Amino acid sequence: MRTTSGAILVAAGTFLIVGAVATPLAVAPALVKVPLDQSSVTISKAQNATVLDFGTLSERNAVNLTAHRAVRGDVKDGNADRAVFNVGVRVIDDAGKEITVSTDRVAVDRRTAMAVACCAEDINGAAFKHEGLTYTFPFGTEKKTYQYFDNTARKAYPAKYVSTEKLQGLTVYKFEMTVEPVQIAEIKVPGSLLGSSEQVINAGRYYANTRTLWVEPDSGVIVKGQEKQLQTLRDGTGADKIKIIDADLAFTEDTQKQQAKAAKDARDQINLLTTVVPIVLGLLGLALVLIGLYFVIRAARRGPDPAPVEVDDPPTTDLPAQASSEPVEDATVPAGGRHAVERSEP
Repeated sequence: MRTTSGAILVAAGTFLIVGAVATPLAVAPALVKVPLDQSSVTISKAQNATVLDFGTLSERNAVNLTAHRAVRGDVKDGNADRAVFNVGVRVIDDAGKEITVSTDRVAVDRRTAMAVACCAEDINGAAFKHEGLTYTFPFGTEKKTYQYFDNTARKAYPAKYVSTEKLQGLTVYKFEMTVEPVQIAEIKVPGSLLGSSEQVINAGRYYANTRTLWVEPDSGVIVKGQEKQLQTLRDGTGADKIKIIDADLAFTEDTQKQQAKAAKDARDQINLLTTVVPIVLGLLGLALVLIGLYFVIRAARRGPDPAPVEVDDPPTTDLPAQASSEPVEDATVPAGGRHAVERSEP
């Protein structure tokens, strides 16, 4: 009986140990993915920015800006391998006047966070194929250079790892990317705006940016984002004449705390699957194996259990009834009249 119980315990313990090995290798990668129902709003602010008032075609200085970015997952178009995001960004000044508005739709690989061609992706309503990372970094972010997509330039640029820092109680990796001035549009403006004698001229709209991202490496969550953005109008000689926007936008403190909490929650879930569960399963499995082996070895040393001894009931003697009614004064039982039963000791 103990041999059978021991074998069962060994088998159960082995199963748990296999589970401990399989959880981080197979189960965790299948479960640790970018969520389909992503929903977040981040707020960035800039102080003393310069923007172009298109109504008066004049620059406004010392303007405070607020950028709201909302990311919503399109669950119905996502699946086990991809997540689809609808993103809207709105920049306003302190008076609530709208400075810029943009929209984006992108599909990403749920494991690598890289953009994938799918699901009617677009920028500002026009179909466009994204590339590189967008809005998040991969799980297990490394200290290396990644390609990160810039929606305004519509191109991926190298985001280089530069240092490891502490932010909002987390260890984060700092990445920097630089977008050199690139023409993003051509618009008609009064010639006088750019110092031309012509009534209307075509002016190139140029964009440049230095983006810095602080990323929690386990989860890939961007805890803080900052960009120094410059958009200008250039004349025919390529000289910057008018600033459309010149601002240093960065996540607010509240947004950083919100992103840090999201990173911690994601990191805890990853740690549960990759560390806690495997350790618990492994220890429990090892304990069951050791207990089972103890039962098996002990049973083997004692040898087989003795077989039970069956003893027949002693025969009975039927004595005839006394014919005489006289009392028997001295009845003796001859030697051997009682049957002695010999029992062997177990």
